[in-house]
Amino acid sequence: MEIEIIQGNIADVEADVIVNAANRTLLGGGGVDGVIHAAAGPGLLDECLELRKSTYVSGLPTGQVAVTKAYKLKAKHIFHTVGPIRGKDDLSLLKDCYVNCLKKAVELGAESIAFPAISTGAYKVPVEYSAKIVREILKDFSPNMRVILVLYRYADKSIYDEVFSR
Repeated sequence: MEIEIIQGNIADVEADVIVNAANRTLLGGGGVDGVIHAAAGPGLLDECLELRKSTYVSGLPTGQVAVTKAYKLKAKHIFHTVGPIRGKDDLSLLKDCYVNCLKKAVELGAESIAFPAISTGAYKVPVEYSAKIVREILKDFSPNMRVILVLYRYADKSIYDEVFSR
């Protein structure tokens, strides 16, 4: 497995799968979710509206994955996953987000997947905690896949670099 840690905008990354740190509604929002929806174009919102009507009537459960087309992004699929909210949810659900996305990527035959730091923005999960979770999951993940960890802020990338260098 190849792991890259980069600073940038996840909507600009070229990968088979782009992971969206979504909210339960699947209808866009702030942060990564808003950036991905804006970059993908209106087709994404239409598909997410259909998913809400058919499969996720009560919203996407925390830790689960919904798959859509990528529309205008440089990807084949967008995986939407809802991370835990610090102080409200069990933070161990963060592992489910990453593990379920990786399993779905293998199932779909993806060769590359790009992750943001799920739940570290508005949901207030500490970046170092996130980095440790991701490192733990990836060290036990064996399929040959390129994993790109995309951090928007330089400070967050520095934390990930430090955690992954240990």
